[in-house]
Amino acid sequence: MERLTIYFTSDTHGYLYNTNFASRSPLPMGLLQMQFPKDAQTLIIDGGDTLQGSPLTYYLHSKGLPETVHEALNARGYDYVTLGNHDFNYGYASIQGYLEALHATCLCANVEDLTGQMPIRPYTVHTMGDGLRVGLFGIVTDWINVWEKKENLEKLRVTSPMEAARACVQALKKEKVDLIIGIYHGGVEKDLTTGRPLSDTDENIACRLCEALDIDLLLTGHQHIAMAGKSWHGTHLVQTPCNSRQYVKVTWDGTAFTSVLCDVPSEGRWTEKEEALYRDVETWLDQPIGHLSRDLWPGDKLDMALHGTYVADFINQVQLRVSGADISCTSLANEMRGFAKDVTVRDVVASYVYSNTLVVREATGKIVREALEQCATYFAVDGDTIGIAEPFLRPKEAHFNYDYFAGLAVTYDLSCPPGKRVKSVLYRGHALQDDEKLTVCMNNYRASGAGDFPMWLQCPTVREIQTEVSELLLNELMRQEQVIVEGDHGITCLLHGKVL
Repeated sequence: MERLTIYFTSDTHGYLYNTNFASRSPLPMGLLQMQFPKDAQTLIIDGGDTLQGSPLTYYLHSKGLPETVHEALNARGYDYVTLGNHDFNYGYASIQGYLEALHATCLCANVEDLTGQMPIRPYTVHTMGDGLRVGLFGIVTDWINVWEKKENLEKLRVTSPMEAARACVQALKKEKVDLIIGIYHGGVEKDLTTGRPLSDTDENIACRLCEALDIDLLLTGHQHIAMAGKSWHGTHLVQTPCNSRQYVKVTWDGTAFTSVLCDVPSEGRWTEKEEALYRDVETWLDQPIGHLSRDLWPGDKLDMALHGTYVADFINQVQLRVSGADISCTSLANEMRGFAKDVTVRDVVASYVYSNTLVVREATGKIVREALEQCATYFAVDGDTIGIAEPFLRPKEAHFNYDYFAGLAVTYDLSCPPGKRVKSVLYRGHALQDDEKLTVCMNNYRASGAGDFPMWLQCPTVREIQTEVSELLLNELMRQEQVIVEGDHGITCLLHGKVL
């Protein structure tokens, strides 16, 4: 007999409908397609990254419409949520409005509202129908302090998740609970089979939490790993993929946890309000917005990294124009639609899905070369075979940590080991010198050093452009009758002396 059943979602990123908005074809995804049977022995929990990340959430934010994601959670009877790092992207008022309209309780022990207005609690004790006492706490990665815009954190303080979790576990033990469950918007830093370290940062500390604290079940997120039935130091661990593609069902029979990943049907029933919102978003997405000199469709990820792509050239071209920087770098999302020659809003918001703004840093040629060397670690070479290196594929796909540059002509020699692959860097026709200074435009995520680019943190900030990149792309397309996409990509890759 099951004494406890938990339905867990995380990193839904505003994907309510059975579509990724790149096309109209129904897909097996979407929170509205999920149904969770509920009784007195059931809890429904979300692990954060709920408010940002889809064309739907972009539409709601850009139109100044009230947050409606909470309605989907309310209709499904969610009991508890925590906050994810992307929930901070639209600022304090967005989080406050979401939490105040949400029926579920927000548990996030390491986020303090300095105004005392937000309904956030560190932990709680939930008594199930049969009297089982379940202690729950929530925490989020404190790398929010690294990534997030300063103005979005003015009324908030994000502290150490480990110390917050430790205090919660100690408090829950005093409450004499039967089970302790953590909701952590963060992931695992070790391979759960071999124990091999996956990262040397503290962005993800799930394993350390399990090693240091008496936690029976840890519901994790952030990394987008489809994971059920795992354990570490006696703690049961689960995680969901992103964008409402699967959820996890966890059961406890009184002695042990079991968990399974559950698929999402491609069809479901929507309310009239949900139907109306879907039609509004689709109409908005299909609006013609401008014209390009060519179609810009993404290709194979490895091929784009080796040879360049006009998609990245276009984004860099816009970044250079609005920033006035000498050079620019951009990355591409793991999943992106691309741009038709006759561009619609859909093309833009389904291609640049992040809420990034721009930062211009002053860097030396030496720093630029270090960043290029980091980009070159994307390639795995085995004899004459080139693939994508493991850190960009697991534990989380991270193609967005490979940068495409504009304003430079770069030659990589992939026969060389990582760290020694940059063969030449030309700037305006001459070899870039180590002490030469350039202004570099990049998104605020990269400027924070994220993605293993700590070298950018050494560079002074010249200016910041607070308009989101997706809006800059829309503005550029509306600014002129046709945008001429230029560039020869600026990438040459060699292997054993031959151009690839």
